[in-house]
Amino acid sequence: MTESISTNYSIPSVMKAAQQNGYGEVRNVLTLRNDVPVPYELSSKQILIRVHAGSINQIDWKVLNGNFSSLVRLSFPHVPGKDVAGVIVNIGSGVERFQIGDKVYGNLGMNDGSFAEYVRGDESLFSLKPNNITMEEAAAIPLACQTSYQVLFKKASPPIGMETKAVGAHVTATCSQRNFSLMEKLGYDITQTNIETNNNRNQLHIIDYNEKDFEHELKGQNYDVVYDCIGGEQQWISAQQVLKCGGQFITIVGDDRKSIISLKSLVSVGSSLINRKFWSIFGSSHHNYIFHFVNQNFQELDDIRTKYIETGKVKPLIDTIYDWQKDDVEALYLLYEKSKSEKAQGKLILKIAHEE
Repeated sequence: MTESISTNYSIPSVMKAAQQNGYGEVRNVLTLRNDVPVPYELSSKQILIRVHAGSINQIDWKVLNGNFSSLVRLSFPHVPGKDVAGVIVNIGSGVERFQIGDKVYGNLGMNDGSFAEYVRGDESLFSLKPNNITMEEAAAIPLACQTSYQVLFKKASPPIGMETKAVGAHVTATCSQRNFSLMEKLGYDITQTNIETNNNRNQLHIIDYNEKDFEHELKGQNYDVVYDCIGGEQQWISAQQVLKCGGQFITIVGDDRKSIISLKSLVSVGSSLINRKFWSIFGSSHHNYIFHFVNQNFQELDDIRTKYIETGKVKPLIDTIYDWQKDDVEALYLLYEKSKSEKAQGKLILKIAHEE
């Protein structure tokens, strides 16, 4: 560790933080303690953040359950949480992009640590927080939004863009009937008929996946890209019926929806990828199978902030904000349980400190 810059913020020696003490169900392995040491020692490129809010993603409860324990070794007790928004209270001597007092947001990756009053991380993991949204809304953005940004801009060919409807793309989405009204609240004109009328960029074709199979509804319609956030081998099988020759199937889940990683599953995934890559080259349809893993990149967070959030083209959608100042450890339990239920209509937020 190297010297940090002097700060006017009063930084305590201990903090309140979630503590994961093993793998399993949240009520069995997660606690909330008030005596966790603050990670105040910084390397030259690290910043210390007073956390205002974090958000949960599916990978968080999968890591808690031990789904990735063969691949990612945690040291217990472990502070979970990847998405974070807060205020910089100290910086390393070599930090160039930020100053003490800056409001930032970011994705900590597999290092975790956002479900705590303070977290440290390399400055490359963070960007300035969008100036037109709250800390809670900012915490909803990094991992989920950056994943789709990378899929639509980096993986899709040609690049589509975050606001696909705004650039004239024809979009079909699948969701349950209970989410139709949510799509309308977001400003879309919902139709269950796959025909665009009057060049209406707000029109969105929706398929109720409980009633219809997108493979049968869209078969032979030559889509450029199928973006899969659900997982399962059937998604790839169905996508091949709707993609054009040379079209792309991009998944962030893969065949195994449970995402339990073991040596056997890694061998199986590797074999499937090789097989699908082979047929994407030598098969008659040339459908391209892409398994995407998100990576942290502050330039992309800057792009998301300036081009989409601050311009109002993209707005974070929040289902519930849980506040551990009010509900103590129960806020953590409800956060994880709601995420695992897969019934949330938007992001689930953990409020850690109130904005000043």
